[in-house]
Amino acid sequence: MNKLFADWRLHWFLILLPVALFLPALPIDETRYLSVAWELRNSPDWLLLHLNGELYSHKGPLLFWLINIAWTAAGLNVWIVRLGMLVVSLVSLLMFERLVRRLDPADGAANGRLATRAAQIFAGMMFFAVFASAIMFDVVLAACVLLALHGLIDFDERRWGRGIAIFAAGLSLGLLNKGPVMLLDAGLVGLLGPWWSATARGAPLRWYAAVFAGVLASVGVGLVYMVSAGGWSYVNDVVFHQTAERMTQSFAHARPIWWYFMVLPFMILPWTLSLRAPWRAWRDNLAGSKAARFAVAWFVPAFVLFCFASGKQPHYLLPLLPGLALYFALVLRDDAARVRGRLFAVLLGLVGVFLCAAPWLAQHAASVPGLRGLVHGGSFSADEQAVLGGIWPLWGALIAALGVFLLVHRRAYRQLVAVALASVAAAALGMLTIAQAVGPTLDVSATANRIRAAQQAGKPIVHLGWHHGLFEFPGRLKQPFEAINLGQLYTWCAAHPDGEVVTFYTKYGVPVKPETEVPWRLGRILIWRAADLCSGPRIAPQGKAEEETRSED
Repeated sequence: MNKLFADWRLHWFLILLPVALFLPALPIDETRYLSVAWELRNSPDWLLLHLNGELYSHKGPLLFWLINIAWTAAGLNVWIVRLGMLVVSLVSLLMFERLVRRLDPADGAANGRLATRAAQIFAGMMFFAVFASAIMFDVVLAACVLLALHGLIDFDERRWGRGIAIFAAGLSLGLLNKGPVMLLDAGLVGLLGPWWSATARGAPLRWYAAVFAGVLASVGVGLVYMVSAGGWSYVNDVVFHQTAERMTQSFAHARPIWWYFMVLPFMILPWTLSLRAPWRAWRDNLAGSKAARFAVAWFVPAFVLFCFASGKQPHYLLPLLPGLALYFALVLRDDAARVRGRLFAVLLGLVGVFLCAAPWLAQHAASVPGLRGLVHGGSFSADEQAVLGGIWPLWGALIAALGVFLLVHRRAYRQLVAVALASVAAAALGMLTIAQAVGPTLDVSATANRIRAAQQAGKPIVHLGWHHGLFEFPGRLKQPFEAINLGQLYTWCAAHPDGEVVTFYTKYGVPVKPETEVPWRLGRILIWRAADLCSGPRIAPQGKAEEETRSED
């Protein structure tokens, strides 16, 4: 068993490689970011970002620069971007393992085991496996956080000059990636230096001077970028509107204070079900080694602040999960601590059986008493039936087989690396299930090409509701795709009787049969001729509730 998983990092990468190669871009976030990168590629200004021709100040440019580097290397493909994200995730794993080794070099071989164990726990977290190739900011942000934390370890080792450079570099890249949240993810560990670092306790003034120098340098880099890109109004938009208002009164994803406590146990599967340790192992570590205090300083303060922030999304916690993995690895040092993967194996078996039965359940939901109440209307819609009915039972069989392997193998369920890789494999199979069952309905290239052809021919065409840049990259659009709201619909149609109206929203209830309907996700992309909308029955605007917001993740 040890020999089988000796190269566990390579196995981790190869298990997730098919996801990177075959999973299409997922709406709305990934498709939006690809469109921002596409508009950046076609712009003479590589500093200021745009989406559908409008200023895009929600995030920094680093991810979009990286996407364009990937495109330059291998063409305008989604898979090369996902592969690049997977490589960044692998680098994060290696950086994390090296970070744990540096925390206590006097620990020798035992520290090597701790570092490997911590990296395996982080790698095995199902949420990290799902996001490892995601075209999102948080994978890159985690790498930036790890780089900055290596700078703090340099401070602890009294390598002040190199530490300031590395700390500032990590913070700067994080700021250019996702903005001031980087200071929360990594800066708090520096502020709590005297609690975990003997060097900080012995030389607090020098410690905080170094931390301040790194923060000041990174903020300087961020300000230079923002002022150069869009002036001080751009700084105000990024710092106060996109960051401060999101923290205090979110315009998107507002959730209660306890919400992260509800989702975190699912994010860190399989360890929620598989890590067993007595209370003393969890308690004693809180005031234990430097590594334990470092882990607590990394995860707990930022997690608490994220709980109090108004806007919440699960992936906001991704850069903090290595700190939690390090603490779990320290808990496993206790003689009574164990990894027991049987409950997780049972969960995999149940999920596998459900996926195997999904085609049958899609057709017979109304006849299954326990399922009838969970399904809206007592049965699945035609679109839901098509998706569930199209799932290959093979995916469920493979996930169930992973569970059986953990259950019946005499050592696998007790081995941390075996449970971790089973979790990664289950996540990969789940993503491939999505690619197979839903992937074809995510392809909007036909509609996007129709939009491009209309624009090139000078034919009026608009989208009803904000479209989040869904069509820009698939259609390689070179000009903005106009969006109108419901109150403007009939005025626009009257002014452009030869035009077309596109929307992927079904909520408007327009009482005119579309000229074209294209399956998309669990709904439809609808296309009308403007003349048909003008001559047919009309629907009155129903206020702001009917309009789609332009919220970001």
